[in-house]
Amino acid sequence: MYRGTTPTLYLELDTELSLDNLAEVWVTFKTSTSEVTKTLEDIGIDDKTLIVHLSQEETLKLYNGRCDVQVRFRLDNDLAYASTVENIDIERILKEGVI
Repeated sequence: MYRGTTPTLYLELDTELSLDNLAEVWVTFKTSTSEVTKTLEDIGIDDKTLIVHLSQEETLKLYNGRCDVQVRFRLDNDLAYASTVENIDIERILKEGVI
């Protein structure tokens, strides 16, 4: 993923749980110096896949190198779950700022 872009990420959850009863979802992107978290209001859901759009401002907060990504969610029965932490690479850009 490049900084300063507007990517759409598709995060497939490997779970037997139904996501029809979600009460809350957090998708967190974390580098060594910054963090961006998207919540249920910001996320699309297609069966077991979360569709996450990031803005230019959000990707500019993430610095070059490794970025950890984790999904946490809570069902309406108050049971909470977390995915494993996965990694994506944040690629550099030559000109800073929103285009």
